[in-house]
Amino acid sequence: MTILNAAVIGPGGRARSHLPIIRLLSDKYRLVAVCDVDEDRAKAVAVETGAKAYTDLNNMLDKEKLDVCLIATQAESHHVIAQVLSERKVNIITETPIALTLPCIDEMIKAARENDVLLEVSENARRWPHERLKRKIVESGLIGDVREFYLSYTSGSYHGMSAIRAILGTEAQSVVSEFPDEDDAKERAAIEWSNGISGKYECNRSRGNYWEIIGTKGAIRRNELHLYAEDRKLEIITETVGEDSKKTVKRAYIQTEPEVAWESHLQAYALPAADNVSVADAWCSLYDGVVYGKQLDYPGANARKDVELLLAIRESASEGGKRIALPLTEVTGHEKLIHTEFEKVYGVDMLGLSLQHLKQKYTLPGSLKNILYHGRKTDH
Repeated sequence: MTILNAAVIGPGGRARSHLPIIRLLSDKYRLVAVCDVDEDRAKAVAVETGAKAYTDLNNMLDKEKLDVCLIATQAESHHVIAQVLSERKVNIITETPIALTLPCIDEMIKAARENDVLLEVSENARRWPHERLKRKIVESGLIGDVREFYLSYTSGSYHGMSAIRAILGTEAQSVVSEFPDEDDAKERAAIEWSNGISGKYECNRSRGNYWEIIGTKGAIRRNELHLYAEDRKLEIITETVGEDSKKTVKRAYIQTEPEVAWESHLQAYALPAADNVSVADAWCSLYDGVVYGKQLDYPGANARKDVELLLAIRESASEGGKRIALPLTEVTGHEKLIHTEFEKVYGVDMLGLSLQHLKQKYTLPGSLKNILYHGRKTDH
């Protein structure tokens, strides 16, 4: 079997969930290098994994023959690194969000396309076994025709957008939203979906990460199936097999008649938790794309839609609740604000960032971080 050489750029934080998965997928990948501006961190991870440590991306690319790189740096830097990797003909798997504005995302997608490399996005939420099952429940007709949904997501709302899009199997058409003057809710939107579906989104601290899908015959609320006619509540069950170090997710299922189930195609690997399955699935998707020419499970163009929907929501709120149609046809005022505020702080627009800029360690100021990730300056 072909073994691909992989590297990790930004091996702290989110990358920590990828490192053991890369090691586990040893029939597909060999981790040969890690790169970080923090030399101590790079060296520590190199010792831990047996990879080589680098602090300069171009130096790593000059010395290592790489097939795949994980981008796990802060999101505002993703497009810069993706451009370099694409030009060096290195396939990409990137952490989420893919980037913070559509112009930055479009640079990534264009660079990958023009250089004939693949761009996979490691979005976990839609890949969780119980979320894969929810799509199958909807497809089975158990809840009838979908009419409504509710979504609250507080730890990166693009994850929630991805999960809802996957379950519904269709796309949003327009949004009307607000930044409410409430302690718990940072943002709220009414979303009109295709097929006559309507929904409500909130970033609501009191609800946390929660969503429900409401149909004419039943509903999915968190991880329960509610069937109206029978007045039944059935738990979505995630089944594991094996013990200790060999434990892995086998499937997710619901005890209906007939049973509806999603079977894991990764049972050969020890993946005991939902996030383990999701991360491994992203890496396997990219492997199959590189080695066998298969279509990616979640390419850049799909992840773009998650961010696009969130940007539309924040544009509507910034414009006093103006209805915003999707897909977006021009750069929004909210995106312009992101780029302007970033330049005020760092003296360069995000689209003007280079690897030289990224060699500097930095921490986003609170007000800028709130604009980038929550849509407004104040963390209300």
